[in-house]
Amino acid sequence: MLKHYGGTAKCGFSRLQPFLLIMKNKHIPLLLSLIAALMSSCYYPYPPNANGTRGGYPDPAPGQDITSGQQSDVRDARNGIIGDEGNGNPAPDPQNPVSEPPPRQDYRVAVPIPGKEGFVFNPFTNDPVDVRAIPSGTLVRDPNDPDPDHKFRVP
Repeated sequence: MLKHYGGTAKCGFSRLQPFLLIMKNKHIPLLLSLIAALMSSCYYPYPPNANGTRGGYPDPAPGQDITSGQQSDVRDARNGIIGDEGNGNPAPDPQNPVSEPPPRQDYRVAVPIPGKEGFVFNPFTNDPVDVRAIPSGTLVRDPNDPDPDHKFRVP
């Protein structure tokens, strides 16, 4: 597209030349960073120590090995100490045992939903509850009710 400004003709692509130059040159840093990432992922940061210890534990010095007989003596002594501590001082019985409150006897009775056999209204939330396989008089709780104290009896 040619535009005429004061006797000189200019091309409309002259404004895009810096952008096109950047587009061509941005692949070079991208390629270099990709190569650097791939090369660094294959490098082992710490070479294995040929003279180091095996498994992180030093070899025992001569004369420090424990035979199986000595090991069993140590095990028996340890079990004896643990057994004496456990049997010597039992926990005392509590002076005032905490009594649980007596179970509540006056639970609400649900109202059956007319026309739906085996369904009742929860007396606390008035939501329908399926009680088809539950015998009459049984204490139940609505699984969809967030309050665990909302228990009622099936009519």
